[in-house]
Amino acid sequence: MLISVIVPVYNTEQYLPDCIESILNQTYKNIEILLVDDGSEDESLNICREYSKRDTRIVVIENKHQGLVATRKSGVKCAKGEYCIFVDSDDWISRDLIKEILPLTGEGSTDIVNYSLQNIDGVKSVDWSYTIPEGIYEEKMEDIYSKMIFDFECGCPGIIQSLCSKLIKKNILWSSIESVNENITLGEDAAVVYKAMLLSKKIAITNKCLYFYRVRQDSMYHSKSSDVFDEICCFQKYMRNLFLEYEEEYRLEDQLKYYLMSFIRKGLEDVYGIKLLNLYRTPFEILELHKRIVLYGAGSVGKSFYRQLKREDNVEIVAWVDRGLKGKKVYDCTIESPEVIRDMVYDNIIIAVKEQNIAEEIKQQLSVQIPEGKILWRKPRINWWEREITI
Repeated sequence: MLISVIVPVYNTEQYLPDCIESILNQTYKNIEILLVDDGSEDESLNICREYSKRDTRIVVIENKHQGLVATRKSGVKCAKGEYCIFVDSDDWISRDLIKEILPLTGEGSTDIVNYSLQNIDGVKSVDWSYTIPEGIYEEKMEDIYSKMIFDFECGCPGIIQSLCSKLIKKNILWSSIESVNENITLGEDAAVVYKAMLLSKKIAITNKCLYFYRVRQDSMYHSKSSDVFDEICCFQKYMRNLFLEYEEEYRLEDQLKYYLMSFIRKGLEDVYGIKLLNLYRTPFEILELHKRIVLYGAGSVGKSFYRQLKREDNVEIVAWVDRGLKGKKVYDCTIESPEVIRDMVYDNIIIAVKEQNIAEEIKQQLSVQIPEGKILWRKPRINWWEREITI
């Protein structure tokens, strides 16, 4: 089975060789690689041409600069494979990506295979995951459609919106991308992905992490634009027209409204300097806590906890500690080293972190000298509709 790998290219000379090499090194060899240059002004096009001389599976498509949507359309139109995947030219993929996901196609009966990806930001990495359980979906598609754009229980998309985390049948992909408004610059992945999902009769989902997304501060998403609200409006209008023919039971328009929050947050920060943060609710009833509290952790969770606990009359924060942030002034408090705890009088230590594995490490360190019953951690509560303005 021929698989078409489509790579939109625009001014990524620094990263492009790694991207192409990761595709050429696939353990599955029956592929064509479409390098679609969108009028690059650096050496990207020359790099594409050089690679095409080395491997006959590479086809270079040269376009004038038209934007990502038009560039992707060019690639899909020229693709000869039964299925297509996308790889952004500053990212890379696992050498076993295609080999791993092909069995989920059911020898061509599956329309879309959804796999996972990892954000790489310097030395930090974060795995994305689907809130919809792994498996093959052929019936009860409402289980996917009712939460794919926004899962109200989890407060995030149920289906990862990235087009680069999908293997899609060529005919489904073309039907999904052909009519996409080329002026869409925010949500261009979602515009294609969610229409393709609605056109599919059989969908596979796996949380295998096979794609590596490079976080770049100079990327298009991270760039600031005063036109961001016009861009949001363009995307919203396109999606609302798309949803008109589908059942109201899927709540597609409601999902879209909440999905747009991520763009609106970006717009508020870019244009007005207002940064909205998730509000992490303290997972303890105030009556559970004794008077004197040590707060451990000064990240986003710790800051939320601090603001909430400071409003309580019967709670006193006797120390706020964090090993990595000691000495830093946060609000009206100077963060101290955890070592100060042994000389303090307190009733409870609240660990203010989101992940259980990190909390367990902290508890293990503290329990050497502190009774375990005094150390409290529960997963912070977060409601998707609650936000705080950063100070």
